[in-house]
Amino acid sequence: MKQKDLEIQLTQFVNFKEPKIHLEQYQTPPRLVAMITWRALHLGDIKNKIVADFCSGTGLFAIAAKILGAKKVYAIEVDPAALKIAKENVENIGLEIEFIEKDVREINMNFDTVLMNSPFGVKGTIKDQEFLHAALCSSKVSYSLHLFQEKNVEFLRKFVLKNNKSIDETIKAEFEIPKIYHFHKKRYHVIEVAILRCV
Repeated sequence: MKQKDLEIQLTQFVNFKEPKIHLEQYQTPPRLVAMITWRALHLGDIKNKIVADFCSGTGLFAIAAKILGAKKVYAIEVDPAALKIAKENVENIGLEIEFIEKDVREINMNFDTVLMNSPFGVKGTIKDQEFLHAALCSSKVSYSLHLFQEKNVEFLRKFVLKNNKSIDETIKAEFEIPKIYHFHKKRYHVIEVAILRCV
């Protein structure tokens, strides 16, 4: 399988039906999911590893990790409606993924790798570092998406160091957001995100 083949496969799954703005629910674009998991695969963080998809939403990171050979995959999501979609997506292709309905900030488990697109904290009081902290505490290595701003990335770098880990790779990427909420004016809106690999 090639990265492009994985991306094409991920485009076939169901997106959020009624996304919740207070949870900042935006499905991670299949292109980004494929890029991140493919990179993780080649860095030795997927195949035969125990992988968790934090804030899993409709389950794309979990699905991609399992397709790429993860030994065990958990999809952890606080919203039961999103988890239901994720389960349906997985059932349609017969993958074995364990689903947990819980806030990842309350998880007391250990994983080899965490993949995460958590709320950025744009629409509420929740801050992305709360979710990043959960990923850092639960994994040997984590891949997470954050709003790309120089000050934000620098803040997160210091935050990671305070938690006795480091960011060994930062990738700047475009995140396409379709018109899914009433306040969206454009058919598509593109934001810049930072993909952090923390070890």
